[in-house]
Amino acid sequence: MKVSRTSRKFFLCTGQCVRADQLGSYPQSHIIGELRYVFDEGQKMTALAVYEASFASNIVPPADVRVRVEIIGDARRIKCTYQDCEHFKRWEIGRAAALQLLQRYEKSNAIMQIQN
Repeated sequence: MKVSRTSRKFFLCTGQCVRADQLGSYPQSHIIGELRYVFDEGQKMTALAVYEASFASNIVPPADVRVRVEIIGDARRIKCTYQDCEHFKRWEIGRAAALQLLQRYEKSNAIMQIQN
C-alpha cells in the first residue's frame, strides 16, 4: 500500500478533523491520528492513520510518527491514548471510499464465481 501526503489533517479525540494551523483552536483535544490518502490496488482512498500514542493538540506530530492502524472503513471506539483522557471516537468511511470498496468486493466476487 503506497501512501500519498499532501497538507496534513489531524483527527482529534473530540471528533474534529483539522489542519495543522487550526490545532491551537482545540486546546482541550488530543490528536489521535491523521488523514492520509492511501493507494490500494491502484485506487486512491482516504484512510485514518491512528497513532500508537496520542499527542497534545499544541504539538504537530512528526511526519514519521508510528501508526497503530490505518482505517479505511468504519470504526468504533477509537480510544485516545493521551494521559487521563477518556474520549472514544468513531470514524466513518467517506462515500467515495465506500463505493470503491463495494467495487472491489464485486470484482472479488466475480473472480470467485469464475473459479468455482
